[in-house]
Amino acid sequence: MRTRLIFGAMTGTSIDGIDTAAIRVCGRGLRMRFTLLGQSTAPLGDLTVRLRSAHRQEPLTAGAFTALARDLAIAHLSPLRTLADAHGEPDLIALHGQTLFHQPPLSLQLIDASIVAHAFGCAVMSNLRGCDLAAGGQGAPITPLSDWMTFRARRSWRVVVNLGGFSNATIIPPAPECADSKQKDASWLNLVRGFDLCLCNQLLDHIARTKAGIPFDEDGRLAAVGHVRAPLLIALRTLLDRQRQAGRSLGTADEIIAAAASTVADSTAADALATASRAISETIAAGIRHGLAAKRSNEKMQVLIAGGGARNHALLRELALAVGSPIHPTSDFGVPIEARETMAMAILGTLAADGVAITLPAVTGRGDTRVADGALVRQRVDGFTKHSHAMGLNPAQRAS
Repeated sequence: MRTRLIFGAMTGTSIDGIDTAAIRVCGRGLRMRFTLLGQSTAPLGDLTVRLRSAHRQEPLTAGAFTALARDLAIAHLSPLRTLADAHGEPDLIALHGQTLFHQPPLSLQLIDASIVAHAFGCAVMSNLRGCDLAAGGQGAPITPLSDWMTFRARRSWRVVVNLGGFSNATIIPPAPECADSKQKDASWLNLVRGFDLCLCNQLLDHIARTKAGIPFDEDGRLAAVGHVRAPLLIALRTLLDRQRQAGRSLGTADEIIAAAASTVADSTAADALATASRAISETIAAGIRHGLAAKRSNEKMQVLIAGGGARNHALLRELALAVGSPIHPTSDFGVPIEARETMAMAILGTLAADGVAITLPAVTGRGDTRVADGALVRQRVDGFTKHSHAMGLNPAQRAS
C-alpha cells in the first residue's frame, strides 16, 4: 500500500512561534494509520509584534495586511524545509495559519498558502475551519476527530486537554458494542465530545509580561512560590466559568484578558500567577466533569495533557488536584506535548484531501455538508507551473 508524507504546521493563540511536524500515512480516510517522523520549530521574530497587533484588531491597510499574510507564509518555509531535508519532499502540507479573528460565523486564519505551494511544489491544504462555519458550525474545536484517531482506547475513557493560549478538551469514551467494525467507528465517533473551556496561557503570559516583565513564567517557577488569594480566586473563577458555560468556541470576542488580569492587579506577580493557575485548573476540571456525565463510576479514565502549559509544573500540580486523578503528558502515549496540534493539522489535512469532513457535528454544531473541509492549493510542475485553487473539493474533483 502506498504511503504518503504529510507535513502539518501550526501557530497558536500564544503567537510565539511556528511548530511543524511530519507524519508518514498508510491508507486513506478514517482507516489510515500514521507515524510521527519528526518536528521542527521556528521563532516568529518581529512577526510576533505585527500579528499581536492585528489580533488586537488594530487597523491595517490592505497592503500591510497582505504583506503580513505573505511574510507569515515565508516564515513557515524554514521549519518546513528542515522537515523535508530530514524526511523527504512532502505529498501534502496542511497549514493552520494564525487565527486573527474568531467570532462564528466569521473566522480568519491568516496565511498565504500559495507561497508554500510554490516553494514545495505539492498540494497545500488551509482554511480547515471554513466548511464547518459555512454549514452553521462553530469551526472549533477541530481536533476531536484527530484526537480520536490518535488516542482512543477500547476499554477506557480518555480526556485530552490542550493547555494552549485557550484550554480545550476532547472526551473520548470507550468503544461501543457493535459487531461491524465500520458501524463501530461511526457509532464511536458520534459519542466523542469536544469543547473550548477558558483562557489559559494567554492569561498566564499576560500576567508574566505585565507584572514580572518576563515573556512567560518558565516551568511555572514564579507561580510555585506564590500564594493563592481566595477572594481574587472567586472573582477570576466567575469570569472563566462564564467562558466555559457559554457552550461555544472561544475566540477574539472572548478575550477577557484585561478583565481577568484586573482581578489580580493588586497582588504580587507570584500570587497573581498562583491564583490564576488554580482558577484555570478548577475551570478545566469543572468542564471535564460536565463532559463525563455519561461515564459510569466503575469505568477507567485517563487524562492526557498537551500544549505549552504542559511544561508549567505549577499549573499541572493544580490541575491534578482539581481533577482528582493523575494526569499524563501525551508523550506517554507516543505524541510529544508540543506535537499534538501539528500532528492534528497533518492528520486533518490528509482526511480533507481524502474527502472526509474533518469536524464532528456533535462538537461544532455544524449541519450536513457534502464537501470536505479546507481550501486546496495544488502546485504542479510539468515543464511549467500551474495553479488551481478550490474550496471544498470533492474526491472526484481532487483526483482530476
